[in-house]
Amino acid sequence: MPKILFLKNPNPDPARDQYAISARSNGYDSCFLPVLSHTFVDQAGLRTCLSDLAANADKGQPVDALIITSQRAVEAVASALLELADSTQSYIRSLPLYTVGPATAALVQTHGFNKVLGGPDAGNGRILASQIVKALPRRCLFFTGETRRDVIPVTLREHGIECIERVVYASEGVEGVEKQFIELITNDRKEQVWWTVFFSPAGSESIARQIFLANNNSGGMTKVAAIGPTTEEFLLKIGVTPDTVSRKPDPESLLQGINEASPS
Repeated sequence: MPKILFLKNPNPDPARDQYAISARSNGYDSCFLPVLSHTFVDQAGLRTCLSDLAANADKGQPVDALIITSQRAVEAVASALLELADSTQSYIRSLPLYTVGPATAALVQTHGFNKVLGGPDAGNGRILASQIVKALPRRCLFFTGETRRDVIPVTLREHGIECIERVVYASEGVEGVEKQFIELITNDRKEQVWWTVFFSPAGSESIARQIFLANNNSGGMTKVAAIGPTTEEFLLKIGVTPDTVSRKPDPESLLQGINEASPS
């Protein structure tokens, strides 16, 4: 059976992981290789920030919307909220929340946010920034990681929208991930087809370079899929041309692209 390697953390409940489910329903075996580890940053400060937002909702300059573009940021904010008063939780969850992609949108909804915007209709930060600009908020609060692209805050500020950024998590590459990748691929060569799916440039450069070297020296070790144009651009700069780029950052679109690019 052909196999797909997802370069990401799986859902904590493997039976509910939508990428694994989509792979299986399309006739692929799958496995996951996390390339990043994450830690929350200054949860005490985040709790104070959220409490102050609720306490000062009717004073000064209110925040018109929240922005969260990663699942790790969702988890950081949700963790902080659970330690706050019910009234604070209700207020924060009532604010419009802009997010990227269906997976992150679904996650914030499970944590009680009921005005989720963007999501499946915003596959990357550039699209989301455009949607926010059209809504004309005065002030947004962007919960983000230590490493992120500038497109959202820069675009908003260019259009006169105040964008306050707060770092809520940090990421670092998993040690030895390149060795784990090579072992996975080379120890299971009985598979007719190997696909490797890149979800982000972060933490995956060493794997991309290994694929580049293999493609040049031995005809390739795996087919490559990118979850979107940002990741495609990263791979192309290294010299790896993806065999498919997902039309949308969701499991169904990804598997559709893989099927279309797979040998018949």
